[in-house]
Amino acid sequence: MFKAIGLLMCCLGLVQMEAAYSRDRTLDDQREAWVIKARQGQLDAGIEGLGKLYAQTGDVRVRDDLMALLVRAERYQQVLDLCLDCITGELSSAGLEMLGMAARQVNALGKANTYYQALTQRQPDNLQGWLGLALTRIDLGNYAAADRVLQRIEERNGRSADWLQARTYLASSSNDPLMELQTLQWQVERSSGDWKAIQALYRLAVTIGARGGAERLVQRYPEAFNAKDRLWLRYYDARDQLRLAQSANKPVLYQKALEGLNSLLAETEAAPTLIQRVEFDKVQALVKLRRFSEAEAVAAELTERYGELPVYLRQARAEALFGMGRPDDAIAIYWQLVEDNPERAHAGPQPLSAPLFYAYADLQAYDRAERLLADWKAEEPPTHWNFTGTRRMNNPSYEQILNLEMLLEAWRGDIDQAQPRLDDFLHQGPSNPFLWKTQGDFYRWRGWPRQAIDAYERSAQLSSPDDRDAPQHGILMARLDKGQWRGTVERIEHRLEEDLPSVSRDSLERDLRERRAGGLTISGSTGQGNGSGVQSTRDWQFTTRVETPRADDGGRFFAERIAMFGEYFEQDLRAAYTTIGYQFPLYPADFSFSVGQGAQLSDAPLLRGELNLAVNDHWSTSLKAEKNTAQTPLRALNDGFSADLYQVSLNYHRDESGAGSVGLSLMDVEDGNLRRSLTGHWREILYQYDEWRVAGEVYAGTSRNEDVPASYFNPERDISLSGKLDIEHHTPLDYRQSFVQELSLGTGRYWQEDEAAANTWQIGYQHRWELAPTLDLEYGIRRDKSVYDGDAELSTVFSIGLDWRLP
Repeated sequence: MFKAIGLLMCCLGLVQMEAAYSRDRTLDDQREAWVIKARQGQLDAGIEGLGKLYAQTGDVRVRDDLMALLVRAERYQQVLDLCLDCITGELSSAGLEMLGMAARQVNALGKANTYYQALTQRQPDNLQGWLGLALTRIDLGNYAAADRVLQRIEERNGRSADWLQARTYLASSSNDPLMELQTLQWQVERSSGDWKAIQALYRLAVTIGARGGAERLVQRYPEAFNAKDRLWLRYYDARDQLRLAQSANKPVLYQKALEGLNSLLAETEAAPTLIQRVEFDKVQALVKLRRFSEAEAVAAELTERYGELPVYLRQARAEALFGMGRPDDAIAIYWQLVEDNPERAHAGPQPLSAPLFYAYADLQAYDRAERLLADWKAEEPPTHWNFTGTRRMNNPSYEQILNLEMLLEAWRGDIDQAQPRLDDFLHQGPSNPFLWKTQGDFYRWRGWPRQAIDAYERSAQLSSPDDRDAPQHGILMARLDKGQWRGTVERIEHRLEEDLPSVSRDSLERDLRERRAGGLTISGSTGQGNGSGVQSTRDWQFTTRVETPRADDGGRFFAERIAMFGEYFEQDLRAAYTTIGYQFPLYPADFSFSVGQGAQLSDAPLLRGELNLAVNDHWSTSLKAEKNTAQTPLRALNDGFSADLYQVSLNYHRDESGAGSVGLSLMDVEDGNLRRSLTGHWREILYQYDEWRVAGEVYAGTSRNEDVPASYFNPERDISLSGKLDIEHHTPLDYRQSFVQELSLGTGRYWQEDEAAANTWQIGYQHRWELAPTLDLEYGIRRDKSVYDGDAELSTVFSIGLDWRLP
């Protein structure tokens, strides 16, 4: 019986083994059928069939086949979804590799690292597992670990094509051009027919400045480069010039880069993608060459064609707009860049807060510039650790902010507060050329060109040879300030031709152009008086002066027309003078001589000469003589008498806020009268900050005349004292454009021999439109009280003026 039972159990076991084998054969057949269907092009059907089969069986082999098809279909997330609950140790080696690949593709880098680590631990010789682990660690930014993995692969398996690609990826991701160069060289040596590797090696060689090696590649593998490839190679050559100009601070290379870019734009076979890159780089080159109008035109066209430009191009366009005198448009772009990434305001080697500050300053928006500096300063500590973390160092960005704060004080009109700060900086850094350059600028703004030249020369001595342009340009502008034209214009023109593009070069060019400009100046006034002692019920005077552009030595021709009218006892009195002359620069003196002819009441010839001599930055003197002077009273001319005038004055210029003079004049009238006058005046800016300026002026004068019969006002002796307060408000309109309102209030006291002393006063209001750096228009009204022979005269005077420079 036991034998029968044993035989029965054996039979049953054989039956179960046969059934299990039959099921496995059936499952394998189904798996194979769905895989074959996928291979025949019905990938989705194969995935759907295997998915159902896996749902029914839960078999690991079915899951692996399903993963393979999903990877083939690039449905990586579905691959991961299959193993949400999988235990890593129970996965097959193929499954680990596919899960690692899928996780890396969907950027689930932590999972990918886990799967590849498990795979390499299970199969240490699995090359794909190690490569996948290296690539994942590169994506994670763990470049050192990735490099160790690649070194291990190289030691065990050598340098395969996949290994070379992985190392190239590591070099590119870690921004290691030397590693990339070495890897590409190995790749070319391994397969000399790999044209892509050869071209990549050439582009990298050009990028890092290995021009000789790049040229040898072209010579050694000419078949690797077709006509279109060579256009790209020319592009990389031009871009190399552009980058080298930036990194090595060699602006001369910008012109070579621009020439290369323009030659590519002329190629009809260039691909659209190449043209786009060339045009983008052309904008940068034009900005660096300070050809701002061209850069803005190209940038505007590119914006219309491609939409919003990359960040670096938008920043370049803002720089071009600022250079064109459109700071408001530049500000709009800068703020858009900051809003896109707030860190751009303060971080990086070129924080946008700096150009924003200068743009606000050009618009005279000083409050906004101050707030900008305050926000920036709050982000910058005065010191920071050095790169070894062993000691604290001065923070260059913080020092830049301190310098900008100092400049802002000066620009707002408070140079007396800015100067001590600059002196303190110079005490701390006496060898800083930038500070000495700023000292020179301060001296120029204060009207001290000789001291400015000394500071600029000190700056140039302390600067490296490549950084001396700015102080040397300052020296030339200061020479023009003090009237030293001879030889200076030739030096400026030489510097403009030879020097590299820069802010100071632009300032020098503009300064010379505006100073040499000819122009038209018109001034006039008309008034009406009333009172018991009125001198004329109506009068007017207009002066028109035309100047030619200055010659290289500073000389210029000029012509002048003076017309006068006065009504006296219902009699119209008119006189006019027309002269032509020449201004002779005789540094440190300046001499003007003119001749002309009078008309109407004054029909005699007119001769005029004036000599101005500057002793130093503070003291100067003037001598003037006029034959048949235009200052002859109309009533004297009506009586048939002309006059000659002789004047001398001693002038003192303290600084930009205070100046005055003392003068002596003699007027010799043909009727025997010799009028002797002694005058003195001082003008002081009492307050100036941003748009407000308050200036005060005091005047004292006395005269003595001969006791001769005269119809004109001729007091034997008199003394006049007066004071005036001018209150100005500037409203910025645009770059170098303003609207100025001025209110004048004055009072005085007048004494005349044999007459009682009397008070005088005046009140005036004036507009001045600074429409352009070369065009000013002003007009105003004034009401005043004067005293003649003890009788008061009240007058209302309207005035107008135009100053138009013609560069």
